[in-house]
Amino acid sequence: MATKLENLALEIAHWQNFVDYMPGTSEWDDNTVADLLQLGVLEVSTGFEHALAHEGGCTVTSRDTEDLSNGDDAKLSTVRTCSSGTAYSAPVCNIAGKTGALRVQVYERKQNLFYYFVIPNWAYSHIPKSSNIEIPFELNGNPRRRIRCAVNWWQFEVDSFEELAQQEPAQFENGVYTLFT
Repeated sequence: MATKLENLALEIAHWQNFVDYMPGTSEWDDNTVADLLQLGVLEVSTGFEHALAHEGGCTVTSRDTEDLSNGDDAKLSTVRTCSSGTAYSAPVCNIAGKTGALRVQVYERKQNLFYYFVIPNWAYSHIPKSSNIEIPFELNGNPRRRIRCAVNWWQFEVDSFEELAQQEPAQFENGVYTLFT
């Protein structure tokens, strides 16, 4: 999928947040990489998969059902305004048919912050193919962690890229959510 010029700055922000976790970057020419990013010819989401795999100790598989050899899928999302300016949320799209956890990096552009989520399959597998996950934020960019809804996506937040890559997905047993490290 081609990078739209209007989204280029967002793609670059995502790249800069995870590039240090990619293998072999010390051998790359920084100016060439910067030029390729500005042209929009680097596939940032594929780089994200490689950074997650390297930090998480698995490999990239790039299948329809998963991106990583541990069965999980890598997702990048940027918070955007929707519902005629009354809502601000991060969409996590193309989740139908995924079989593992979603490892999501969210960029919130108003405060220039990143958030990370390891969303287990059981938490999103009920969502219809025509829909997606929406992680809610306040209009000023603050996380909206306390909400009443079927699934509060914030319960799957982790603190860092390292945890994003390494955290085991939450388990659901006997009506209780449990995070395993």
